[in-house]
Amino acid sequence: MPGLYTPPVAKRGYTRDTIRGGASEWDVSRPFSSYARTLAMLAVHPVRFFELLPRIPDVRAPALFLTFCGLPAALSWLLFRGLYPGLLALVSPLPLSIVLAGLYHPGVLSGRYGYVVTLRVLAYPFGFYLPFAAVPVLGPLGAVYAGLFLMPLGLARVQEVGGLRSTLVCVAVGGLLGVLYYFLVIA
Repeated sequence: MPGLYTPPVAKRGYTRDTIRGGASEWDVSRPFSSYARTLAMLAVHPVRFFELLPRIPDVRAPALFLTFCGLPAALSWLLFRGLYPGLLALVSPLPLSIVLAGLYHPGVLSGRYGYVVTLRVLAYPFGFYLPFAAVPVLGPLGAVYAGLFLMPLGLARVQEVGGLRSTLVCVAVGGLLGVLYYFLVIA
């Protein structure tokens, strides 16, 4: 990127991290095609997606992505679980992602970036998983893919911590969520 990061660009406050990955972000002006493109990138080229993810403390695009993900998730939950879970799936993605990022972030505290970037990393795998969560067979498979493959990969690439460390963090958070699920839903 020798021609992209020039002194006039630096003067306006941009850094290599803000211009490095602009193309991979969810585009607000084209939500439907961007949603499909983001899901395809996460399914087919997740390494490239996380390498291009901007490392900036701006949550607008991930927040809008999660809000948009609430629509197919609500439809999925409505079809498979009923009205009230469908309504909950419509409004809960953003608040739930804030809480989940708080669980993941202590494991990557010595990473290069702060909590907001961890939230940005979490938003896309979580949004990928939400529509599949209500489907009986796809729900657990989607949880394993999003929680034990996409999240460690994203944390390792974006926060620049080791792959083993990010995997251990995701296994610990996944175990904690599994125990909570067991005691709140099954028991």
